[in-house]
Amino acid sequence: MKKITFLAIIFISSINGFSQTYSSPESLEFDYSNDRWLISNKSANNILARSSSTGDLTIFASGISSPHGIEIANDTVYVCSGGSLRAFELSTGNSVFTINLGASYLNGITHDSTYLYITDFSAKNIYRFNMQTRDYSIFVPGLAKTPNGIIFDQANNRCVFVTWGSNAPIMAFYVTTGVVSTLISTSLSNCDGIAIDGPGDFYVSSWGLNGITKFDQDFIAPPVNVVTGLTSPADIFYNVLSDTLGVANSGSLSNTTYHFLGTTTGTNKIINSSAEFSVFPNPLRSSSEIRYTLNKKCIVKISIVSMSGEIIDVLVDNIFNAGIYNLSLLRKNLPAGNYLIDFNCDGHSQSKKIVFLD
Repeated sequence: MKKITFLAIIFISSINGFSQTYSSPESLEFDYSNDRWLISNKSANNILARSSSTGDLTIFASGISSPHGIEIANDTVYVCSGGSLRAFELSTGNSVFTINLGASYLNGITHDSTYLYITDFSAKNIYRFNMQTRDYSIFVPGLAKTPNGIIFDQANNRCVFVTWGSNAPIMAFYVTTGVVSTLISTSLSNCDGIAIDGPGDFYVSSWGLNGITKFDQDFIAPPVNVVTGLTSPADIFYNVLSDTLGVANSGSLSNTTYHFLGTTTGTNKIINSSAEFSVFPNPLRSSSEIRYTLNKKCIVKISIVSMSGEIIDVLVDNIFNAGIYNLSLLRKNLPAGNYLIDFNCDGHSQSKKIVFLD
């Protein structure tokens, strides 16, 4: 069995005298386009933006009643607010719509290329919302367990969700059928958030542990507690470009913490003099070209990454000598929308946003 040792480095959000403050943060997601974290700030009824470089907090959107789950899909930020779904422009924070789904308590939220999937904590249902037509319905009704955090698992075309209560199972349903199954029974209590890393392993926050537990992608290996000492950890998000897990601490800490779970000694290091790359044309319809220049021999890994941080395809993963290289970028069957090209040279990475047009 392969054993992985994690280096956990915790970065506590700093707040200066002129910043906004946390008030029972419930959910967070990394905005790859703007190098920031967006955080639902429940008791302040707003969404905060936290700079990835400085840690400064600003208000992204306000006037949101008790915001919970937050999800970025293309150029829109979706937020759970009571029984309603709210949407905001990612670039401006301007309101796009408020739609009352008739739910009791919308909590966790995730998406695939077409739909949002949203848990109704109180009614034990899961809604499906079409992001194009704005049609919605209860897709998974009458669960025996209380659903909480949810994540789309693209590799298996399913949504995986955690549950509230003692000995809380981790469950899933296929997005094509809505058929529900139990992936694993756990000894955890009151599971809140779930996230997935680049290789496809899962992380779960639980109030009973006040920490984070890692499960392998097949839910076969024994789970490992990778972070402890949190307070009522709510939703979590894994930034695959920096191998950093963000946690919204909704309890007495009332802050967000960031935990490096990779194998390098820093997070999201930017390539400086060792390499550079470009993508042209961009936006594109079917194909483009990635051109990269290496000033030294290095291990190059180039990946297509979704805006929610999931690695869609690894285009290159090999050792190259210094030189100039060209790589064809083929769209294949990817739907229209925003994506990232992550370029990694010897563990130092940078990303560029690309747009696939209809």
